[in-house]
Amino acid sequence: MTKTHYPLDMAGTSESFCNPTRSQSYATAQNVSNNIYIIACVVIVMWSVSSTLGNAVILYALRKCQSLHSPSKALLCSLALTDLFVGLVVLPLITAYYLTIILGMPGYYCIVSIAYGRISTFLAGVSLQTITTIAIDRYLAFHLRLRYRELVKLRRIVCILVIEWIATAVWSESWFWDEQFNKISGAITITICCLVTLLCYLSIHRGLRQHVEQIHQQNNPGEPAVAFNLVQYKKTLNNMLWINGLLFVCYMPYLSSLLAILSTGLNNYTRFALHFSAIVAYFNSFLNPVLYCWKIKELKEHIIALFRALHNFLSSTVCKVRLTNAV
Repeated sequence: MTKTHYPLDMAGTSESFCNPTRSQSYATAQNVSNNIYIIACVVIVMWSVSSTLGNAVILYALRKCQSLHSPSKALLCSLALTDLFVGLVVLPLITAYYLTIILGMPGYYCIVSIAYGRISTFLAGVSLQTITTIAIDRYLAFHLRLRYRELVKLRRIVCILVIEWIATAVWSESWFWDEQFNKISGAITITICCLVTLLCYLSIHRGLRQHVEQIHQQNNPGEPAVAFNLVQYKKTLNNMLWINGLLFVCYMPYLSSLLAILSTGLNNYTRFALHFSAIVAYFNSFLNPVLYCWKIKELKEHIIALFRALHNFLSSTVCKVRLTNAV
């Protein structure tokens, strides 16, 4: 059975990619029409530019926005940063990967394959852990109530995020030392993150129902709102659920491809589905800035102000150039 590589796991070693006598992966990849790869390259380049610019704008808006809770800003910055690196690094690497197939460059195919697999694995792992941290943050915000802002400080969140980035980098590089450990630990981490995220939101949903019932039973329903702003919390929770849902929808085709490979084995059809579903998964990096602008009002206002300033600057520059040419 031939081996392949993909964002969350690489089913091969550096030897299997770089040894000329074991080039089945490259030979199988050439069975797909070059026209498909060319179309994919064009689409990926457009997504890369859009994702890079969009997430750069989001990071700028997050830096300017003072109304958002600082720990929440740090978590969103971590997500936007991973999406920025997807646009800057991963998507160009996918383009280079397809170009090595189109141009018939097996030597470069080996190098680009490994670089793409390790970097994309790292960024996907960071995104997953950040999403899980967001779920835990929302859980703590609901259950701690007034104590939340006292206990959940920016410094603590930043420390957690730094640990997640470093730990994920070490795990991604462990593929070079022990492929089996990398695969097993990765599968365990994914399972734990998904379970923790699911349990947090289920607990929040159950708690919200009980909280609403208690409010209805109170003689003065407005009193609990003083201690806990339920409306604002629901708004923030809804925004985070949208982010989680979008990630799930974008990665669902990729996960389905992995399941198809486990059940039917790796062939030309499943390989095709695997690689192009990975492209769909990275479409999440392009959609996230759009989602932030749509759902987070505070960011939307800063982004609109940024584009107005750019528009005024360009307009004044054009007017100056026209006056200069007229003279």
